[in-house]
Amino acid sequence: MSKRSKRLQLVLDLAERKKKQADQFLAASRQRVEQDKKTMGQLDQYLSEYHQNYLGVNAEGCTGAQLHAQQAFMQKIQDAKDTQVNAMAQNLKELEAVEKHWKTSYARMKGMQKLTDKALETEMQAEEKALQKQIDERAQTMINPFL
Repeated sequence: MSKRSKRLQLVLDLAERKKKQADQFLAASRQRVEQDKKTMGQLDQYLSEYHQNYLGVNAEGCTGAQLHAQQAFMQKIQDAKDTQVNAMAQNLKELEAVEKHWKTSYARMKGMQKLTDKALETEMQAEEKALQKQIDERAQTMINPFL
């Protein structure tokens, strides 16, 4: 490799490292979004179960303190859901930003790969041309024994 392709290879290595880092960020961000969805599903399930329990207890008859405790607990679940909705929105925004960063990193890496490949190809063509020139020069200087 000549100087140009070596320099380009260093830049390509850096671009590949940045792309790998972007891959890791993207995977982590996607994992957070998936976890948020699971958590939201669990909270919905808990709220539904406790609501059914509340209706059953209310139909059977219970004290005001028990009803108040049930309502307070369901409100805590609803508050947790509201907090989770906000966290999901924030994590989705983060995912969009990370995807944009990943696309940029990927495009830079691919561009550097193409540029490095082109530089190597140009260098190989130049070497082949120089070799062919040497072969032609030697062929001209050889004395033909048949003449």
